[in-house]
Amino acid sequence: MTLDTSVGTVLGGRYRVQNTLGAGGMAVVYRAEDVVLSRSVALKMLHRRYAEDTSFRVRFEQEARVMASLDHENIVRVYDISQDGEFPFIVAEYVSGQDVGSVLKSTPGERLNEQVTLGIVTQLLRALDYAHQRGIIHRDIKPSNILITRENIVKVADFGIARVVEDEEVGEPGEIIGSARYMSPEQLKGEETTPRSDLYSVGILLYHCLTGRPPFSGATHSVARQQMHKEPTPPRELNKAISPHLEAVILKALAKDPRDRYSSASAMLESLRGGARVKDFFVKAARRSPEARKALLAFSMLALLFLGGGTAVASLGYVGLPDQLGQQLTSAEAVRTPPPALPVEEESPEVPQTLRASREPEQNAALPEEPPPVAFAPVPNVDAYFDFAAQGILASSGFQTEFVYGYREGYAAKGVVWGADPGAGTWMPVGSTIVLYATPRDQPQIPPSQPLQPQIPAQTRS
Repeated sequence: MTLDTSVGTVLGGRYRVQNTLGAGGMAVVYRAEDVVLSRSVALKMLHRRYAEDTSFRVRFEQEARVMASLDHENIVRVYDISQDGEFPFIVAEYVSGQDVGSVLKSTPGERLNEQVTLGIVTQLLRALDYAHQRGIIHRDIKPSNILITRENIVKVADFGIARVVEDEEVGEPGEIIGSARYMSPEQLKGEETTPRSDLYSVGILLYHCLTGRPPFSGATHSVARQQMHKEPTPPRELNKAISPHLEAVILKALAKDPRDRYSSASAMLESLRGGARVKDFFVKAARRSPEARKALLAFSMLALLFLGGGTAVASLGYVGLPDQLGQQLTSAEAVRTPPPALPVEEESPEVPQTLRASREPEQNAALPEEPPPVAFAPVPNVDAYFDFAAQGILASSGFQTEFVYGYREGYAAKGVVWGADPGAGTWMPVGSTIVLYATPRDQPQIPPSQPLQPQIPAQTRS
């Protein structure tokens, strides 16, 4: 039984209920008007039977604190936490649009093409990378929690069962929360949940969007057994339009052992965006003629700009959804644009045969040795990341790092990056050293997974 709240009721002396948006296992969500600020908001209020349970109210308040700490364009924002009588509720951003589950149900075959799917999952991974870097795991990634605005911006909702990694006291040991069809094997076993657990759920979402169904189905207990012990049917057997590369990404994300999955959301995003292939283009271009190198460099830069080069996650970041989402969803065929052909040097008929022959390597006694190839990449944006996380992101793009520590207003003294030289988005040779400016680590932070360079006193780089 949900809380009986009729249209027009004013909750907390400020929020006038307009209609019910939906109900979940723990709460009911209303659309309301904030009469003070004259804006639409979403109110999430506990079901009556849970509002009277102290443990559930504690979890609900934990949800509010976790969500309020997240400030990212792809995460639903929390404005306030309030109470009406005995019933606490969260005041959150109202998202006008549809969730991915509704979008799937409205499309032929209940599946999407690669272009639309990648647009959704790219933004989802950006949100998860942001949360994971701050020690927060979602733990319930599924279509109904992925909202799409009318402007085609993805908003991840309901961090209600998310848990701050360091806090092991929230919830009962071994407690399983979430939807079994999207949960990782370790979650279903009641084992430790890590960011890689969220990436397993992203793999399920990718599979569902591209094939029209999750890899495992049936009753809850049956799905749980399959998640733990059965390998999924390769997605290309269900939809030949899926590219082999994307199938490989999905199957890696769905590895039963978390150690066999992607190490982070940014690593999975980089694989989706094909960053390795773009770097290969640079290496090949360096071995060709000057004209070919220029043409290929221009193409690669345009491609990276289209893909969102230089953003905070994985050097190849954001890809928006198509402008006409409804039209794009009608086709299940993947959208693929082959790279333009490299310019081929054509022999002019006016060129004497003897000169043509002189171009052939085998007729020249000695050729000058070509310089070694040089690959370039944009400097990722790592502003507001912990120093160890920033170091890992730059390393994944092929850069070395040097740290200069100094206090900065607005940044906590926890080893948080506040600047870079060269700046984010600057194209630099792979292997270059990027100077990162960060606050001193006066306060505790998440321990780094690898040793960092010694702290250097704050100074001005000459």
